Amino acid sequence: MEPVSGGQRGAVKAHVLQIVGFKNSGKTTLTETLLRLASRLGSRVSVIKHHGHGGEPEAPPADTDASRLFGAGAASSIVSGGGLMLMQGRLPESDDGCGELDALIALTQTYARPDLILIEGFKSEPYPKIVLLRSGEDWTELGTLTNIVLIVTQESEPSPHPALSAKTRPPGLPNVRLLHRQQTEEIEAWFAHWLRGVQTTE
Repeated sequence: MEPVSGGQRGAVKAHVLQIVGFKNSGKTTLTETLLRLASRLGSRVSVIKHHGHGGEPEAPPADTDASRLFGAGAASSIVSGGGLMLMQGRLPESDDGCGELDALIALTQTYARPDLILIEGFKSEPYPKIVLLRSGEDWTELGTLTNIVLIVTQESEPSPHPALSAKTRPPGLPNVRLLHRQQTEEIEAWFAHWLRGVQTTE
């Protein structure tokens, strides 16, 4: 796989931003907020979400034609009409070092051609990421993640845990912005600034 500028891997053409955190940390709410903002700013956005509840995601009704064909063994079943496409698919096992997320990124780039891909979950992946904390204790594990560009906490105070202080953060993180969820305008301003920054480095 060819390297990509900006620290991203594979043949990624769209810009990628992950939103990660533990259950009930507000990942979907923030992802939706950023999606709407990026769309207003003129970006074409795709979203990839990790199914974090175990097992397979809920499938469409089994009696639809597409589901019947998928259930019969199709590697993928696609129905298209009126400018909308619905797909069920089985991810192939990779033989080139490409993982599940890379395969999903390649898929959405092929048919949707987005400028930006927002990824909810897949926290161990190396793309730029916003880390959501329910409490300072979440930082014990999430603070080890790579490529953190923003930390958002549910606490009313922006530094609820000693490990989040600029002096004690891991190397490479002391200048990462720390905001709490109530700072909606600041979060949106940060995102707009980040988006302009990645667009101007092309």
